[in-house]
Order: sequence, then structure tokens, then C-alpha cells
Amino acid sequence: MDPTHTVQRCRWAIPTLDLPLPLWLDAWDAPWSCRRDAVPTTLESTHECRTCPRWEARPEPGEHWAFAQLGL
Repeated sequence: MDPTHTVQRCRWAIPTLDLPLPLWLDAWDAPWSCRRDAVPTTLESTHECRTCPRWEARPEPGEHWAFAQLGL
């Protein structure tokens, strides 16, 4: 298990409160969501992020956000 594979460091993770209405209403039960798929999935537990095969590191702070989203 890689200790860097946390929800806070995954490029696909987003706080559920940042999702559009009505999805953000689930934040009480699922504080984090995964936006890897077209429809974000709320995460009741972030333990699964540690072993997720689709986990990808967030871009470094110096990288431009828009380019990082495109994988450039």
C-alpha cells in the first residue's frame, strides 16, 4: 500500500461540497467524491482510494490547472 495514495492527493478527488446541486447535498454522508467518470461518485469512505487502480497524482502546484486536466 502506497502512503501517498490518499484522497487529498488524487487528481480525481473533489470535496463533495464543490459538486453542483443536488450532488453537494450528499456531503454530510460522503465528504469526498470521485470525478473520474462522467458522473461523480460520492465516497462514504476514502480507504478505497489507497488501493484504487485508477488513482492519479494531482498536478504539482506549479503546473497550470487547465493543461493538467488535459494531461499536457
